[in-house]
Amino acid sequence: MKLFKALTLLFCCSIAVYLGSSCERDDICAEDTPTTPFLIIKFIDDVTVSDIKQPVDLEVRSTDPLITDFVPDVVSKDSIMIPLRTGSQITDFEFIINATNEDPSVVNRDTVSFQYTPVEEYVSSACGFKVIYNGLTSTLTQEEDDGNWIKRITIEEDNVTDETAAHVLIFH
Repeated sequence: MKLFKALTLLFCCSIAVYLGSSCERDDICAEDTPTTPFLIIKFIDDVTVSDIKQPVDLEVRSTDPLITDFVPDVVSKDSIMIPLRTGSQITDFEFIINATNEDPSVVNRDTVSFQYTPVEEYVSSACGFKVIYNGLTSTLTQEEDDGNWIKRITIEEDNVTDETAAHVLIFH
C-alpha cells in the first residue's frame, strides 16, 4: 500500500511540474506591450504656423461604411489619435468643424485620405502581430471657392510605428 501511495504522489508531482513548466512568460500579453499604433494628428494655426489651434467642435468620421461607431481618442486639445485600416493601403476620414452647430451652413466638412503600406510585425506568441504603416502620405480633397477649413497638411513622420509624437500636422 505504501508503494501505491508513493507512486501516486510521484505521479501527481510529475503532472504538477509538467503543467507548471509548460506556461511560459510569453503566454500572457502584457498591457504595456506595443500594439498597432494610432495615427496622431496635431492641429496648428495656419497664420502663425507654430501655435497650436484647437478646431471648433471637431468631429471625425470614417468614410468607410464598415466603420460606423468611430470616435477619435482626444490626446489633448490640439491632438487626436485615429486608427488606420490594417487590411488596406488607404483610409479616408471626414474632418468636420462646427459639427454641433444647428445652422448647417456653418458646418464645414473636409475629406482627407491617408495612403500607406501596412506591414505586419511579430510581437510574441501571446500578443500575435501588430501592424505598422510605412510611407504615409495624405491627400486633401479640394472644395470649390477655397471652401476648405483645412489649409494644408504636413507629414511629420512618414512611418507610423509608435504613439510617441505627432505623425501629421493639420494647419487651419
